[in-house]
Amino acid sequence: MSFSVPSRIWKRLSAYLGGQSAVQLLNAVTGLLLLRLMSKPEFAIYAIALGIQGMITILTDIGFGGAISGLVGTRYQDRALLGSYIKTASYLRQVLLILIASAGIVLAVVFRNTEIAAHGRRELALLALAVLLTVQFQAWASYYEIPLLLNNRLVSFYSPQIAAAVLRIVSSVALYYMHSISSTTVILANTISIVVMGVSYRIMARPWIEVPRKASKEHGREMVKFLVPLLPGTVYQALQGQVSLFLIAVFGHVSQIAEVAAAGRIGQLFLLLNTSNGVLVVPFFSKTPRALFRKRYVYAMCTVGAVALLVAASAKLCPGAYLLLLGANYRNLTPQVQLVVYASAIGYLTGAMWAVAMARKWIFWWSGSLQVILLTLVQLVCVMLLPLNTSEGVLKMNIFTAFGALTVQMFHVIQGFSVHARAEAAEAVAS
Repeated sequence: MSFSVPSRIWKRLSAYLGGQSAVQLLNAVTGLLLLRLMSKPEFAIYAIALGIQGMITILTDIGFGGAISGLVGTRYQDRALLGSYIKTASYLRQVLLILIASAGIVLAVVFRNTEIAAHGRRELALLALAVLLTVQFQAWASYYEIPLLLNNRLVSFYSPQIAAAVLRIVSSVALYYMHSISSTTVILANTISIVVMGVSYRIMARPWIEVPRKASKEHGREMVKFLVPLLPGTVYQALQGQVSLFLIAVFGHVSQIAEVAAAGRIGQLFLLLNTSNGVLVVPFFSKTPRALFRKRYVYAMCTVGAVALLVAASAKLCPGAYLLLLGANYRNLTPQVQLVVYASAIGYLTGAMWAVAMARKWIFWWSGSLQVILLTLVQLVCVMLLPLNTSEGVLKMNIFTAFGALTVQMFHVIQGFSVHARAEAAEAVAS
């Protein structure tokens, strides 16, 4: 192996660590700052709005971002081809956004607890508009960032994210000192930062793509065919991802909603790891030659597993360090914080396995269905056995659900390597 290969790997890794660490630190500071600046009722409303926003984002994307990298693969330098996939994904997402927007607005009404704060129609309308605008410009960010990732332009990739993170933290502090901080104003400030980021990515991607005026029907059919097996699992993931917050909103009370959301902020500290799956793992394995894949996969998963164990051990041995970050209002959440960190460690390992599956097109007809069936069974058992009117009970369900998702990915790996072996055999016969 030439020295240029380790040099390129180190350059890419250092750029990722520097850029993602900056983004993660700024976002974590903002989230932890809001815990101190906002009252528990306002923070609860803010958390519910973010949950609905995240659910709509997943339902409108259904994996198009990952599909672009997987379908383009080694042809990423074809500017017209890459631009066509991005245009097609953007068009399909806009259609889905129109269909799902109404359901999202209905959910915003359902989970608006009038006993928490007297939010009128004006505030509700602003929240709904902000959520929909955020989803739209998040699509720009998630699709137009792909050319930068595939061409190893990590400095350009992180610049808009850092700018948006700085804008969020400055806005939060300014709103506090202006005595205008609330769930509505913080969500609006977040929307503005996402708009800035989405527009920036669209402009910065221009040298690497040629976007056609119309979406390609052929590429549309290809993307739909690629993602249809994932649809049940994606819909389930959109709901399951916010299930802890929604359950505590139904069965618990205001302080417990805030507790679940506050403990969840600790999980954000590990987004540096989770984001590495999309930034490093997917582009790397989508471009890996078949002959080198098996060895690289073993090395990558051993590294990911070791990091996941270290993350889990940190919560077991030093929970007080995490509690200091949450502040005095949440200093009694030791079990909750530990559960969040354990789930984050499992989710990181699961996400890495799934990132490789997407990169290698290991998408099978049973993918989504198995996930829905298994995780639904796990959650039904949890509903019967766990106290879901407490934040600790809800977060324990997240642990069991995380193990269920990891099990599904293990089945993916088994069949994926079977497909890989058959492809290797066919290649050997052909040669």
